[in-house]
Parts: sequence; C-alpha cells; structure tokens
Amino acid sequence: MNTRLDELIAKAYQSSGAQDDVNKVYLALLQEVLFVPVEKAVLGSARDPEEPFKPLFAKVNDNFYMLAFDRLERLEVWAGEQMDSMDYVEIQGRDVIAGLGEQAFLGLNVGCELYKEFTADEVKRLKTVVARIDQLRQG
Repeated sequence: MNTRLDELIAKAYQSSGAQDDVNKVYLALLQEVLFVPVEKAVLGSARDPEEPFKPLFAKVNDNFYMLAFDRLERLEVWAGEQMDSMDYVEIQGRDVIAGLGEQAFLGLNVGCELYKEFTADEVKRLKTVVARIDQLRQG
C-alpha cells in the first residue's frame, strides 16, 4: 500500500522535479513521523542525556546516510533478520532534519519501490525550512 509520501514522491518524479511537487515532498517529510533505526541500548550502560539514541548510518561512496522509513513495516522488511540487533525511534521528520549533520544524506524507505535519497544540499535546504518555521512559531 502506498503512503502519502510515496504518492508525492511519485508525482515529483513524474513531473521531472517540478519545484511545486518537490516542495510538497519536503513539507510532507517534515510533518511525517519517521522510524529511524538506532543502535540497540546495552543493558546497564549509561546513555548521554544529550544523545538518548545513536542512529545507524550507512557509508556509501564516502557519503554518510541516515536511514528513515515512513512505516515500521518497511523498516522491519529492510532490517530482516538483523531487526533483533537494533532498535528504532519514532521521530518527526522535522526533528530528523534538524539533527542531521551538514554533510549527511537521508535515505528514505531504502529497499522500497519509491526510495528517495535526500542529498546533503537538500538536507541543508530542509534545515533552512525548519529554521524558518521555528522563527515563525517564536515570532
């Protein structure tokens, strides 16, 4: 079953990246609750209160990718038998983007038909959108 993000991403691909369609993908990503695979907490180990979890990153061609999924089932399919050796967090897309490093990529729904890679430049653009939204909320 396709998700809202799937449909928006498909439309953006079909329109060859028309800015209006891309913007809809960006806004939906920021609003969506995402499932991010993280390192499994070791019993008895103290967690840094500043970093309550450690996302799993993939390194491909010297680029670091944080992985996120818009459905838990998609994360489970991707992880397969490795699911028992990791945890996951549910986190809003805007918070994923806000916490992502400047040079990191975001891989959304790896292994799915409508997988989307958000490049470091796209992540920077999304960070700008998050900052503007935060300013509007505070102002």
